[in-house]
Amino acid sequence: MSCLFFFTTAICAGESTNYQRGTQGLTPFLVVVNNTGHHPLDCEITTAHWYSVPLGTVAAGATLSTGLWKNIASGEVFILNSRRDHMPVQRFWCGEPGRSWQTRYDVVISTHKDESPRSMTLDCAGGADADAVQCRTAPSGL
Repeated sequence: MSCLFFFTTAICAGESTNYQRGTQGLTPFLVVVNNTGHHPLDCEITTAHWYSVPLGTVAAGATLSTGLWKNIASGEVFILNSRRDHMPVQRFWCGEPGRSWQTRYDVVISTHKDESPRSMTLDCAGGADADAVQCRTAPSGL
C-alpha cells in the first residue's frame, strides 16, 4: 500500500503539461531558403527551452522550404512535430555547417498580435571568406 501511495504522489506531484496539438486556430505560412552560394548551409529552429530543431542542410543551388504556423490572436509562431504538437519558435537561423550558430543569419518572423503571417523567400549565401551567412529577400511567387 505504501508503494502505491509513493507512486501516486510522485505522479501527481510531477509537472503537468498542457500540449496543444493540431492546426485549429493557426494560420500556415512558408519560409523558403534558396542557397545561392557555393557552400552548403545548415538551417535550424530554436524552440522554447532552447531545444534545437534541425531543418536540414541546403546544398549550393538547392532550396529548403519550412512550413510554420501562427496564432494570429496571440502572435505566437509554431513549428509542428510529428505528433503535430505546437512547438513555439524562438529563433530561426541558417549558417555554415559545423558553425551554424557562429555564422548565422537570423530569419526575422513577426510575432505581432492580430497580424497575418506572410510567407517569405530568402536568397542566402555563405562561404569560406564570409564571417556570416548573408540573406536578402527574394522575389517570390508565394
